[in-house]
Amino acid sequence: MSFHSTIIPAASFDKFGLRIVLPYQQLSTWVQCLWVLHKSPSFNCQLEDKLYPDAGSSLMFIYGDNEFAVRYFNYTQVVSHCLDTSLNYVSVRFNPGAARALLGISALECENEELDLINSPSSVRDELSQLAEAIVKLPMEQQLNAVQHWLLKRVMKSPKSFSKWSNIITQASTGSLAPTKLADKFGFSRRTLERQIRNHTGCSPHQLFEFGQINLARRQLIQTSDSLSTIALDCGYYDQAHFTNAFRDHTWETPLKYRMRKLSQISNR
Repeated sequence: MSFHSTIIPAASFDKFGLRIVLPYQQLSTWVQCLWVLHKSPSFNCQLEDKLYPDAGSSLMFIYGDNEFAVRYFNYTQVVSHCLDTSLNYVSVRFNPGAARALLGISALECENEELDLINSPSSVRDELSQLAEAIVKLPMEQQLNAVQHWLLKRVMKSPKSFSKWSNIITQASTGSLAPTKLADKFGFSRRTLERQIRNHTGCSPHQLFEFGQINLARRQLIQTSDSLSTIALDCGYYDQAHFTNAFRDHTWETPLKYRMRKLSQISNR
């Protein structure tokens, strides 16, 4: 299966059966991907990997013999995330701004912290409780279908304003067009662009642009053998030094260290 070009799966999770799928076409504006991890009798451990911010956010259903939770989280910095392989997971990764439009959750409500949607006030708490109770009884494929059918219903209730801005937000977060050029392209003032993107995503246009640059660089470091100087220029940095400093600030490691670590994970699958 071919994945969306912006999805960079954690290679260290592959051997445990984590499955990533693309959403229904009708959800592609809203959802980047869905993933499922079901517990395996062969493994029982804690999986830990880095998560990198891209202005998107995640909804996660977690259940096991004695645990049941629905959690939402949005992070604006690198975080270390742990998965317990004795539990089951069904997760939705939203595109920037989509969770606010679909779930009514502001990106700032739980910045860099997990939000328990079952035990905290939420406009979708009852719906999520019913959905969670249903999917624990279903096989994997039906779980994914059930979650996506629910999301389609949420799309029908969502504000129309997001649809208008979704394409602009997508372009802002690819790292290919600087905010000044983005405003000119769509005929907005910088102030309007700043206000609308921050309102929908919780980030400024410049933050989205930087996230996009880093995401593009991460893909090229893994998927190509290009030199660091070539990648730096391709991703819009002045030179390799500028690229290295920006990459370290956003990922907590140098581009070379990142490339070596990720390629090592891939080769040891």
